[in-house]
Amino acid sequence: MDINPEPASASHIVADMERALARGEFFFLYQPRVLLPEAQICGFEALMRWRHPSDGVLEPSRFISVVEDSRLAGAFTDFLLAGASATLAQWKARGHDFLTLAVNLSVSELSRPDLPSRLNQLLLDHQLAADRLTIELTGVVEPARLNFLENAINAVRATGVRVALDNFGAGFASLTLLHQLPVDILKMDRSLIRDVPDHGEARCILETLVRLGQRLGKHIVLEGVETESQYQWAREQPHVECQGFYLSKPLSGDRVEALIGQSQGLGLVKRSSQSRDAT
Repeated sequence: MDINPEPASASHIVADMERALARGEFFFLYQPRVLLPEAQICGFEALMRWRHPSDGVLEPSRFISVVEDSRLAGAFTDFLLAGASATLAQWKARGHDFLTLAVNLSVSELSRPDLPSRLNQLLLDHQLAADRLTIELTGVVEPARLNFLENAINAVRATGVRVALDNFGAGFASLTLLHQLPVDILKMDRSLIRDVPDHGEARCILETLVRLGQRLGKHIVLEGVETESQYQWAREQPHVECQGFYLSKPLSGDRVEALIGQSQGLGLVKRSSQSRDAT
């Protein structure tokens, strides 16, 4: 499959994805998040995959940009939210209703006028606590649309669903976004922790952003924790969540069920062959 299709082939790929939706070729993997310093699993991020009949399992980078600019954007959003709600309902039925689940939506999809009513209906249908679901805002936020996006975020938050700003700290506009967008959660971009804790300036920058976010009442998620030293540094930060390959790669649904059923405490995910091999 062409990763960056030319305009002439985009319609063909959209048609292929439309058929794939009907055939059930899209599915989710789940990456655990760990609450620190308790080192307990507190939730997961749902990551969409495409089990392509000829190209194998494709990550979103291979198709999501085509989806967002096509007639399928709404259908994918509905599929994503319906799947997340069903997953949370399954966890609730098994006594794990304290777990959270995050899903990724683009700026345009979060701004859909019918999104709040769609969320309310899903929460009602599955009898879910709204704050168990988080929408992570992805993509570039245009300055001219900040006021419009602020209203859209407030409408979503009025349902009780939490909103996270993904990739915080990755761009020059991050502090402006922090000032104007009423999000609940800041998800620190993985590039910020790459040189932590060995590089003093990188450590100082990330610690400052964490403290700033917390002083503004935001919950903090550290993404991209991939080494023992990064994890130990993260454990020194008060009341943050973290995720990354050091803890676990994304897991299939059945492996998540096995993981959350291992113990009542839902302790730290261990680096195991199960975690490393999940794709």
